[in-house]
Amino acid sequence: MKKKKMATAALAALMALTAVGGITVYGASDTKTATLNNAQVRFNDGKVQTIQCYNIDGYNYVRARDITNNLGMAVGAIQNGDTGIMVHPYQAPTSTATPEKLTQQTAKVKVVEGNLIYDGWVSKAECFLLNGRYYFQLADFANAADTQLDVALETVEFEAKGEYAKAPYMSIHNGIEVVWNNDTKVIDVKKTTTDLQQIFNDIRGGKTPIEKPDKEEVVDEDEKKEPVVEKEDKFEATGVMTFAPKEGEILANILKDEDKGAYLSNGKANMNNLTKPYTLYPESHVGQCTWYAEGRLMETTGLNLQPLWGDGVDKWVEKAQSGKSPDLDGTTNKYDIEAGCIAVFRGHALFVEWVDFDEEGNPKTVYFTEGNMQRNGTYNPNQDGKVQVLAFDDFIVRQSFIGYVIVK
Repeated sequence: MKKKKMATAALAALMALTAVGGITVYGASDTKTATLNNAQVRFNDGKVQTIQCYNIDGYNYVRARDITNNLGMAVGAIQNGDTGIMVHPYQAPTSTATPEKLTQQTAKVKVVEGNLIYDGWVSKAECFLLNGRYYFQLADFANAADTQLDVALETVEFEAKGEYAKAPYMSIHNGIEVVWNNDTKVIDVKKTTTDLQQIFNDIRGGKTPIEKPDKEEVVDEDEKKEPVVEKEDKFEATGVMTFAPKEGEILANILKDEDKGAYLSNGKANMNNLTKPYTLYPESHVGQCTWYAEGRLMETTGLNLQPLWGDGVDKWVEKAQSGKSPDLDGTTNKYDIEAGCIAVFRGHALFVEWVDFDEEGNPKTVYFTEGNMQRNGTYNPNQDGKVQVLAFDDFIVRQSFIGYVIVK
């Protein structure tokens, strides 16, 4: 199934006229003059709105919240201080207040390459920061959503053709479509939905994941005695930590051979060099925080988190509470933290290695590891998985807390 693409002509008009178009590459230190401007935008076939924006060299840059609020999506700053924003297409806006009116007619700004993280997937786009707000070109929101859709479609195909998944990791994909109407001079912005569950069903065709061949293959007697697949599938959990690890220590055993690395020369994940807990996700997810958290849970406890897949990481706790996995449970009580659980924040998951408690039984210090520390979706064996230590009060507010997935 191919996703819908904005027509080349429409994109060209979009760039040339109001608004919003392609990427002009600026150096990291280039200072530009941004001029206050208006764009006519219609969201989800509603009334045409006038959206304030800033124009630089013929391109309009809009405030992220002006777009996400109108599409019913949440947006937030990147927690580690990197340049850019995170869009959560499955979460309601955290603030629905009318944005402040822009009055500054011109401003000197630095246009830089930033991150537009859409549902946890990193896309690069030119942007600038002005008065505490990030401004992006409108088309970049659609491009980021399309990039994440590519990953979702690849994941569904992997799951449907594979052995383990009973349902797709995501049942739907919420996207963004941007179309320039040359006749009305209006930009149409719509929230789109792709039925990933139906795609999963169509690929699988209602059959079992692995079908027996029509004819039995003739194999050597030696191969019958000890199949290669059986060797590859063997796995033994290490167990959850029973003492506090050292800060900066890397605990996860991810690579079979460190010299071979996590990636092939073509940039794709070297799945044959990953240990079994880290091969459940398709190769396109290697390096993501969810890939690491699920792998670390399986590595330590032997439990597979796949029954919680379906609507993204923000739903893991809710699904764990519902009994989707008989060996796991979920809690939204921030004080119920324990070693061996997964802590879930908005758009992020990490693994809790150990917790120190005070004399009254309250969590005092948290030792944790996480993936995608560089926020680029690429596994770095020298960074990802390092033990970090934070006071509990600092840990719980590092991002928007949802809850814990815990082992029963």
